[in-house]
Amino acid sequence: MRIKNPFKVAPPAQLLSEIPKPEFPTRRKVLRVTAILAAFIISASALSVYLWLSALGVFNLDTRHIDTLVNYNFHDNSIVYDRDGQKIGEIFDKYHVFVPYHEVPQHFINALIAIEDRKFHNHRGIDFKGIARALAIRLRTGRATQGASTLTQQLVRNTLLSTEKTLDRKILEIAWSLEVEKHIPKEKIIEIYVNSMFLGNGSYGVGAAAQRYFGKKAQDLAPAESALLAGLFQSPSRYNPARFPERAKRRQAQVLDAMRKSGFITARQSQELKSETLVYKPYKYINNQKASWFVDYIQESLPRLQGLRTKNSKGSGLRIYTTLDTKLQRLAEFAVESHDARIRDLEYRTGRVQIPMSNQYKNASVEAAMLVTDPRTGDILAMVGGRDYATSQFNRAINALRSPGSAFKPVVFTEALTRGFKWSDVIYVSPVNIENYRPKNLEDDYLTETTMLRAFYRSMNAPTIEIATKVGISPIIERAKSLGVQSPGKEEVGTALGSSDVTMSDLARLYGTFATGGVLTDLAAIEKITNAEGTVLWQRPLLTSRQKRVLNSQIAYLMTQGLRSVLTSGTGQRSSDLAAFAAGKTGTSNNSADNWFCGFTPDLVSIVWVGTDENVPILSAASGGSVALPIWDQFMRSTFPIRKPRGFYRPEGIAEATIHPMFGHRVSTGARMYFLTGNQPLETESSLEKISNSSDGAYRNVFRH
Repeated sequence: MRIKNPFKVAPPAQLLSEIPKPEFPTRRKVLRVTAILAAFIISASALSVYLWLSALGVFNLDTRHIDTLVNYNFHDNSIVYDRDGQKIGEIFDKYHVFVPYHEVPQHFINALIAIEDRKFHNHRGIDFKGIARALAIRLRTGRATQGASTLTQQLVRNTLLSTEKTLDRKILEIAWSLEVEKHIPKEKIIEIYVNSMFLGNGSYGVGAAAQRYFGKKAQDLAPAESALLAGLFQSPSRYNPARFPERAKRRQAQVLDAMRKSGFITARQSQELKSETLVYKPYKYINNQKASWFVDYIQESLPRLQGLRTKNSKGSGLRIYTTLDTKLQRLAEFAVESHDARIRDLEYRTGRVQIPMSNQYKNASVEAAMLVTDPRTGDILAMVGGRDYATSQFNRAINALRSPGSAFKPVVFTEALTRGFKWSDVIYVSPVNIENYRPKNLEDDYLTETTMLRAFYRSMNAPTIEIATKVGISPIIERAKSLGVQSPGKEEVGTALGSSDVTMSDLARLYGTFATGGVLTDLAAIEKITNAEGTVLWQRPLLTSRQKRVLNSQIAYLMTQGLRSVLTSGTGQRSSDLAAFAAGKTGTSNNSADNWFCGFTPDLVSIVWVGTDENVPILSAASGGSVALPIWDQFMRSTFPIRKPRGFYRPEGIAEATIHPMFGHRVSTGARMYFLTGNQPLETESSLEKISNSSDGAYRNVFRH
């Protein structure tokens, strides 16, 4: 029996047909959704890029940076000139020589554009085709074999940004380059670029590189030389011709090929320039060749000039016109060099002396220095700070504080003459003992009489101390200040014999005051300072504002005549023939540690010092008369063809008489002495002479000195 299925089950086909079919989106809907998603992604990306660029400042560039380039402060070495306008030195932090655009050789500009930015005159700061080409080459080869930076980009990178290799910096570089070219002409961009970029060998800019590689101005560069320098901008260290001449030559060939491809030169010209031999000149720092210590002194003086407003005197292109006389400078240097053998002999003797702690001084060297000034104007005419600048740059002519020894005695005797003392005044020479201070005379001539003049020209210590105690140490120190000694004096009796340290400048002012008849003139080394265009930035004050009468002209003349007697009869006798128009004083400190001669004419003061930096005693090996005077003597004689000597002016109110040098009375033959009119001695004989003669029964030969 068949059982009927209680459920009606449709056939499979029917069942499938009854299942509802899903609705698929139409093509239009798909495109619409895709567009929405794409728009969202693009918008989000654009917003992200916008926010990123905004954060970088691309949309809000600080125009002050543009002003920095528009008003670019070109660095330029400050140049030092002598009194005749000849260049003697340069002052700089980094070596720049500014060259304005119109003075840059056109062949150099052509070489630079050909190798660095062939489309410089056609783009607006960015070479987009060049960027695409460089990117394609990098994707194909995996290496950055071709650069895409324009000159403008390079300038922005080196002046406004940094050289770090980041995407942020590159984006800013592009933005700034586009902005720069809106405000700055192409010529200005070139001018800043060629004057600011480092080109190796310590040089910045084409002017500096031309000097340091070829020893010439940029304006004088030959086309082959320009091509070589243009090749240095890419990598100055790699192509430095001073170190890698062959590598630099190959780079020059690349530049010349680029110039040919750019149409600046023909293929024939390119080959001719490649075949030219380049002659390099080793750079010689001018400051090491001419008046080295003087140029250093100028550099040190600039910050102290009142009224000179410049933040960086080294790189501001100052033109500094000085008082240096190059001819006298050479003569001064030669005078010191000529006595080098004598100085070396002193070194040998110094090394052998037995002194306390001598081992620490066994390598001490004997030095020499000279300072030459014009007493009428205060001009510093020559300066030698030591024996060898390459060995020691310490400027002893300016910065050394040393004991002047007897070179200080003119101060003591000037104070005495001012107070009414006379050269003929007689002093009995006896040993001096002041609080265990026992100064000795050079020749130990005690227990005898002497005039004040004889005590002075023989540089006798005991009479000087006796005079100093009578007039007082404080007045002597004040007198020294009034005569130009700026270093402080010690309130002790030894100051009268030169125990208080002074500088050579102090002594130049002091002796210059005698040379001018009592007028103190401030020393100066700078006449004026201008900028590169010639505008005066600083001018030395007028002479009248720098001068002051500090000594009666009659007293100054008496002192000058006393200093002349040092040459005719005293410790400077080896130069006695110069006494017709010159005067001076020797000075020797304890154990000859410092040895001086300070001499002058009406037009020239020259101070010479010989000693050691370590203040090592040279003992009996030297004295001012034996080692310093010969240097002064040679220098003075060598100046005669340049500066014809003349005698000292004699003011009114001066009388002269022939005086016995020991007993101070008038004699027919004796020492010529000068006095204030009416103050000369009248006696024709001396009771002191009678006493002295009777004491030993024989008349002494008192005219031996």
